[in-house]
Amino acid sequence: MDSGLSKFYRQYDEAIWIRVVGTLLTKIAQFMMYPFLVLYLTEKFDSSIALIMAIIGLESVAGFIMNLLFGGFSDRFGRKPTMMLSLAIQSICLVAFTFVDSLWFFAIFLSLMGAGSYMFFPAADAQIADSVPKERRAKVYALLGTAASIGVAVGPMIGVFAFRANPVFVFLFFALVSALYLFLIWWKVPETLPATNHGLNKKRNRSITRISVSEHKTLFLFTLFTIPTSLFAAQNWSTFPLHLQAGNPDNFEWIYSSLLTIGSIASALLQVWIASLVENKKAHRIVLLGYLIAVLSALGYAFFIHYGALVAASLLSVIGSILYGVHLDKSVSVMAPEDMRGRYFSIFGLHWRVSEALGPFLGGLLLTAYNGRVMFTVFAALLLIAGLLQSRLLLNVRSVVNN
Repeated sequence: MDSGLSKFYRQYDEAIWIRVVGTLLTKIAQFMMYPFLVLYLTEKFDSSIALIMAIIGLESVAGFIMNLLFGGFSDRFGRKPTMMLSLAIQSICLVAFTFVDSLWFFAIFLSLMGAGSYMFFPAADAQIADSVPKERRAKVYALLGTAASIGVAVGPMIGVFAFRANPVFVFLFFALVSALYLFLIWWKVPETLPATNHGLNKKRNRSITRISVSEHKTLFLFTLFTIPTSLFAAQNWSTFPLHLQAGNPDNFEWIYSSLLTIGSIASALLQVWIASLVENKKAHRIVLLGYLIAVLSALGYAFFIHYGALVAASLLSVIGSILYGVHLDKSVSVMAPEDMRGRYFSIFGLHWRVSEALGPFLGGLLLTAYNGRVMFTVFAALLLIAGLLQSRLLLNVRSVVNN
């Protein structure tokens, strides 16, 4: 008799499990590097933190531009070649990091890496929409989210020792992982681009590159109403430590690191279970519930500094993000025309690019002009308004996303 684990494995094909393993390894490598990159660059190039933060922000800016200009790349040339090209660019740039001795050359390669890495996600998400029945997509996205959460939890713990030993090892390990992922995709992952895409006429091909706001109004509104969720999430690695420092000056570093770890472990444990519970529920209700729980989390960060309350707020943030995340990704996959899935996920992914570029800046303005309590209250208000609007939007298109 097959074990439960074996049955669970056979629920998904080999390509999905390669995505899961690839996500796990790349997230471990990514979070070995990024939490310590500011310190590394500051020490290596003897530059100000403000300048280093601006240079690191170039990665998101490059990704934003790439998504705008080439978001439909995988709809024209295939999911598999796009993912492979993205991973190849990342590997090359990471190896280049070990040789550069100029901050500006590092900035150039970091920007190239951002442009390349942000090609991956729209193609990868579109691949799932191509190959997984829509009634099972939410669980697949949750499975990938679980792998990512484990990587986020494990990566920094390894990275702190690896960077102290030799930062070059971190860059080369990330490059090796990206190259291995590329090889697995080339070897085992089939192309899933619908056959109808190959016969598109020139006019249709141009429309993939220049998507009309008026013709795809729902997608753009959907993306706009998602921005507050990623703005709130962006505070985790930017202003949140400063807010904690103001209320807990003696041990804020321990509190911050422990909250990240607790949140990552909770996300890894709860993703698939919660997705299974709500996958077939009405999207507009679950998304609104997720936003409202995120509002409570933001208010918890704003008004409580006791450690137990902060842990509760962190867990609420995880639960809220899983609830709305399950149906946001699934809704995009269902709304997207078959021959524009890559472009749809590219546009939707802009909410992360915008928040990564502007979130720390907006949070920093509120934090310095007022305080952390005002800052998180503002984000709570944005989440409440956006949640109501997003729920109403999903209710209006429920015949699409709930069937």
